[in-house]
Amino acid sequence: MRRRPDALPMHGDDFDIRPGRSRDSGAGSWRKANSLVGRVLQVSRRAGFTPLGRGRAGRGTGHLGRGGPAALRSRRNALRRRVVIKARVVRHRGARFRSAPLTRHVAYLERDGVTRDGSSGQMFDARSDRADGDAFAQRCEDDRHHFRFIVSPEDANDLADLRTFARELMEDMASDLDTRLDWVAVDHWNTDNPHIHVLVRGIADDGRDLVIDRGYISEGLRARAEERATIELGPRSERDIRQALRREIDAERWTGLDRRLQKERDAHGVVDLRPEGASGRRKDRTFLLGRAQVLERMGLAEKVGAASWTLARDLEPTLRELGDRGDIIRTMHRAMTGQEHGGDDGRFCVHARSGGERLTGRLVERGLHDELTGEAYVIVDGIDGRAHHLRFPDIERTGDAAPGAIVETGTWTDRKGRQQASLLTRSDLSIASQIEARGATWLDRQLVSPEPHPLAGGFGSEVRDALARRGQVLIDGGLAKRQGQRIVFARGLLDTLRDRELAETEEALAARHGGVAQPTEAGDHVAGIYRERVSLASGRFAMIDNGMGFQLVPWRQDLERHLGQEVSGRINQRGGVDWSFARSRGPAL
Repeated sequence: MRRRPDALPMHGDDFDIRPGRSRDSGAGSWRKANSLVGRVLQVSRRAGFTPLGRGRAGRGTGHLGRGGPAALRSRRNALRRRVVIKARVVRHRGARFRSAPLTRHVAYLERDGVTRDGSSGQMFDARSDRADGDAFAQRCEDDRHHFRFIVSPEDANDLADLRTFARELMEDMASDLDTRLDWVAVDHWNTDNPHIHVLVRGIADDGRDLVIDRGYISEGLRARAEERATIELGPRSERDIRQALRREIDAERWTGLDRRLQKERDAHGVVDLRPEGASGRRKDRTFLLGRAQVLERMGLAEKVGAASWTLARDLEPTLRELGDRGDIIRTMHRAMTGQEHGGDDGRFCVHARSGGERLTGRLVERGLHDELTGEAYVIVDGIDGRAHHLRFPDIERTGDAAPGAIVETGTWTDRKGRQQASLLTRSDLSIASQIEARGATWLDRQLVSPEPHPLAGGFGSEVRDALARRGQVLIDGGLAKRQGQRIVFARGLLDTLRDRELAETEEALAARHGGVAQPTEAGDHVAGIYRERVSLASGRFAMIDNGMGFQLVPWRQDLERHLGQEVSGRINQRGGVDWSFARSRGPAL
């Protein structure tokens, strides 16, 4: 088989084929933005929430990489079926990759609820419908990089078999790149558009780094996918094309019509759509006229004469931002459906990234905002009466609390002095479960706090009602008494509740595992095998087994990677543990 000359190496971390994905440059004025998305965008900006930021695309491919000739042969044809392909090259180095390695990405792709019947996803490859994603991740460990693709055929529901489509596409790709490919994929059906996630090793069959031509990733692979879809389903009819263009006229996102309008600008920046003008004889003139009028109403185009417009400089980034916000609003509506206060878009707040603001509320949902980069989102029903969409660099920053838990945004400074944000769990118990709980709950901490969180409507009203009911439970239990309009709580209430719950839990653990619970005090040494995390109303605790008994001590996130291993530390004056982790010795006998 003839080989291409060795390609230049890739540089940088990421490559994102989505055109024009740039940093926000301001949305300009919005005139008559009467749609749901337009209103939310206006409200969120008036509330002081920042525009959605966009990461810069990295230089992850070479201009002399494999697939160059195939990229040059690819030409867009209006009759071909449409397929959207997003791509990213992930370098296997740096703190970002260490915090979110490939194994974690594989686990997310195989999560529950992504198949047609709502079950967990299953990786497949060229030969099997049950590929081992973890084994693929291990094969990639010593590689310099790997590729991630999302393939979304517009007519995915009409294809006979999405997996067969993916396998044939990967055969085409291997032929174009002149190398065998090591890949796994998973099909997802949990969105409006069924799609395929494909992971490809960054190694060619000659053992060298696989470098793919930038043009092939942005054009060639998409052309191959569109050819495959067209072969199976036939070309788009003239009616299909006109219906698609008609839908683009009023779309609140970046569209093909917008791209055409930009290309039709003359040397003075004017789009002349008069019948006698430069663009007036185009057969899609009616659609371009309709789109220009919509952009004018949105404040993104200005009419300068009969059927003539100039376009806003920030047209593309503004429409892309608006499209992103539309996706977010739909996600929030779906997530909030069934919640007590529903999906009232007037309560929605969209944040570009979780930053300095401190928000407390009920966790509604978490997921990936961008399945290529791993950027995560959470939806929090806040005690301030609003529903918040927050973004984090990766899913690990969102914690592991279940929906219904009480969470709070927190900030911290990393070793390089940069401010970072994460989602903190304040209680694994729902508000309803805390009312009758035996331990020291988040509600109790609010009741005794000299500065409790201010409460508004929405979820805040639920908390206000739960506080009143919890207060009565404490009165009935002899731990508080009512004096006029006030409730006076017993001295040391939180310690009393915590000690009571711990004693009951230690008794249950002793009956289940054997051994004797050993009390701890400030200054005590703690050593043994970390057996499990115990989630209580009073917080999270770690069970440490020293062979003769066990201790329950406050849990910390970095303990999890030492599960089943020997750990040691000392109880500090704050009640926590200063840990000193030993080197891993494998599972203890």
